[in-house]
Amino acid sequence: MGGNRRLILAGALLGALLLLAGGLLWTGGDDEPQAEEGLRLREVCDGVLPEREARAVLGEGPLMEDISLAQGGSGFGTSGLSPDIACAVTRRLPEKAWGLDAGRIEVTVHGATVPGSWRENWSDLPLPGTYVSAPAPLAGGWTGFFAIPDPSVSDHKGLAAVFLDCVDDNRALLVTVRGKKDGAYGFDDPAHRTVLARLATATARKAAGRWGCKARFGERLRTVPLPVADDEDVPLEEADGTCEGVPARGRTFARAWESNRGGAPQEMCSVGNSGGTPLYALRAFYGPYATSARAAWRDWYSSEETTPGRAPSGKLPEGGLWATATCPAPFAGETALFAIEPLDREREKSTREEQAYERAALKAFAEASAEHHGCSAPRLP
Repeated sequence: MGGNRRLILAGALLGALLLLAGGLLWTGGDDEPQAEEGLRLREVCDGVLPEREARAVLGEGPLMEDISLAQGGSGFGTSGLSPDIACAVTRRLPEKAWGLDAGRIEVTVHGATVPGSWRENWSDLPLPGTYVSAPAPLAGGWTGFFAIPDPSVSDHKGLAAVFLDCVDDNRALLVTVRGKKDGAYGFDDPAHRTVLARLATATARKAAGRWGCKARFGERLRTVPLPVADDEDVPLEEADGTCEGVPARGRTFARAWESNRGGAPQEMCSVGNSGGTPLYALRAFYGPYATSARAAWRDWYSSEETTPGRAPSGKLPEGGLWATATCPAPFAGETALFAIEPLDREREKSTREEQAYERAALKAFAEASAEHHGCSAPRLP
């Protein structure tokens, strides 16, 4: 199972929600006066899209709202319903017919509330950003991350996710913003990363107010780290971030691609050979992303008798292992999930040496990640 398949499946949720809304909604054409005024940003996405931060990403000019889908938005915390919203807004270039896009944002807001355990109520589909490449944690006390969904194709598309745990309540919100920047510079520009992440944090604040979620917010973001690139590997024995403690083994497992550890609900460490080729991905999923990863596994391994991820630990059908741990707030109620998986190759059968390394690497990675998040000792295969 290749990485491209995972990225496609994990990024498909927004598209599925948009299709459910019934097609394209054009809010302004050449023969409509409202096209000159553009779209009122405060009116889209069920009113939780902050106008100033959205404009910082989109730029100035007339806009078109592609789709705005809201389900159960008014019931969060009252009638037991949960917000499940997807919307997309594009800045229209007036000189081009049919609004070929310049800046664009796609926003999803997911919420869940179940007495005793909201975690059972997350979507059965993979959430946007699940299995994203090299998530970089947001600073300033936010539980979230920034990522470039497909860095091998373009750095002009970025993703920022923010998770809010409603204090003293069995509820939570997950806000995901995907943005596209025009111009000569993509999200390798720190200013572009920061405005996108600020849009995610400001949307999360508005969503919390909209649905009465008393959450702890972080500080205003000053900068956002760039996810690790293919040429930014370090010696594995010198790793001090998400790969810290993962064992090196000769020239075969000698290099590491890692992010800093923070409060991100998703972590990744890649290990590879001395030639700079990644061979394994180690991942940690917390809160809604643990639920989402299990949903993805259920889809990918639907032909298997036993769905991976249901038991506390085990082997993945196409190679690799998983482990679990129980965690406190903000991830209490959902069992954290850790996995080691081979990269860009099928591995139904591995050698004894490979199996031994997979167990040792997963043990070191899962224990360090779980300890950082205050979780229990992982249950290992």
